[in-house]
Amino acid sequence: MYNLLRFIKINHFLLLFLLIEGFSVFLLLKNNGYQANKAIEFSTQYSSLVYNYTTSFSDYVALKETNEFLINENAKLHSLLKNESEFADSTLMKNKHFDYYPAKVINSSVSKRNNFISLNKGLKHGIKAGMGVITNQGVIGVIHSVSENYAIAISLLHRKSAIGIQLNKNNHNGILKWKGFNYKTVSINDFPNHIPIEVGDTISTNSHSIIFSEGVNIGAVKSIQKNKDDGFYDVSVQLFEDFNQLNYVYIIHSQAAEEQLILEKKITENE
Repeated sequence: MYNLLRFIKINHFLLLFLLIEGFSVFLLLKNNGYQANKAIEFSTQYSSLVYNYTTSFSDYVALKETNEFLINENAKLHSLLKNESEFADSTLMKNKHFDYYPAKVINSSVSKRNNFISLNKGLKHGIKAGMGVITNQGVIGVIHSVSENYAIAISLLHRKSAIGIQLNKNNHNGILKWKGFNYKTVSINDFPNHIPIEVGDTISTNSHSIIFSEGVNIGAVKSIQKNKDDGFYDVSVQLFEDFNQLNYVYIIHSQAAEEQLILEKKITENE
């Protein structure tokens, strides 16, 4: 304890400078979106490299589970190819204009207010900012920053995340958000309280999104509370995917997204 106090006394000017400098950088990044994005992009290349090495050993240990996952995925693909005619009107066939890129999660969080996911695919693999991230269990997030070999996605568990969804049984549309408490549940606050809805009803992505294909499952209704003040339900949704056990994901990209954006931009400019 004496040595610690003596060290602080001798270096108190330097320590004070570092503290003020660190606080200044924190304020700069917190209040300036451009600088914050640049800092994230800069750190992506180096932090993701470290995460990639640390996960290499765990990947080796988990080879058995990985092989089982691949076997199951191959079985699904073979079944779909064999019965393609039977699935002509299915969600998968409707969304065949999406490209799918498999990726490995090398780092993720669930306990923060704003959670991110690091992936082992980057620019050289065709990944760009704005692409969606999903699993066979549901929506995971949206690509935010990309380096040559890695990408960072804004998780569904993020205060700025807002996903267009629909109630599967009657196609009512809404916006899915995370309140920042439980990583297993998200919320919908814009379902009007006159629509039929029950606990157990399933939620999926709607057709309004250019990031996600229509019909990607997200979760099931866990609880419903009628808000008398604004005429809407407060709906809690139990996620199908466990974000604390993410391993492999698919990065998806709509081939028609750019064309749609250009057309919508022209209409907006002419108004």
